[in-house]
Amino acid sequence: MRTSETVETLARVLFDLASLADATEAVDGDLASVVTAVRGHMDLRQALTDTGIPVEKKRDVLRDIFGGTVSPEALSIVTLMVERGMTDQLGELKRVYSEISERESGVVVAEVTTAIPLDDDLRAKLVEKLSASLGRSVSLRERVDESIIGGVRISVAGKVLDGSVSTQLRSLRTVLSTAHQGGEA
Repeated sequence: MRTSETVETLARVLFDLASLADATEAVDGDLASVVTAVRGHMDLRQALTDTGIPVEKKRDVLRDIFGGTVSPEALSIVTLMVERGMTDQLGELKRVYSEISERESGVVVAEVTTAIPLDDDLRAKLVEKLSASLGRSVSLRERVDESIIGGVRISVAGKVLDGSVSTQLRSLRTVLSTAHQGGEA
C-alpha cells in the first residue's frame, strides 16, 4: 500500500471512530493541534522521527504531551503513524481527515486565492454569497498568492471564477496584441 493510500485509510478509520464518538469536529481540532505542535517544536519533531529512539519512548512522549488534551481516537492514530515512521505525514492526515469530514457533512469546499489575507468581514460575506448561490454550506480554504496582484480567484464545485488582476491583465494583453492596427483612413 502506498503512503498516500495508507494516510487516506487512516483518515477514514479516524473519521469513522470520531463519528461513533460524535466527535468529528473535536478530532479535526485535535489533529490541527498535534500538527502545529510537531511542526512548531523542533525537539519534539526530532524525537518523533529519530529511528534510534525506541517506539515505547515515542508513545510515552505522545501520551505525556497530548494525552490530556487530544481525543483518544486521534491520539491512537497519531501514535500509530509515529510508530510506523510516518511523522512527516501528519499534516497530510489532517488535510485528508478534514476533506472527509467536510464531504460527509455536506459542506462544499471553496478554494479562495487572494493577493493579501482576507479579513473577517470579507470572509463572512464571501461564505454567505457562495452558500446562497450553491444552496449548501461552504467552507473556505484560503491561500495567499501575491502574483495575482489583486482581486480573487475562487475554485468551487469544479468551476473556477477568476477575477484576479493578473488574469485581467493577461486577457487585455491578448486582446491588444491581436487587435487590428490602426493606420491611415
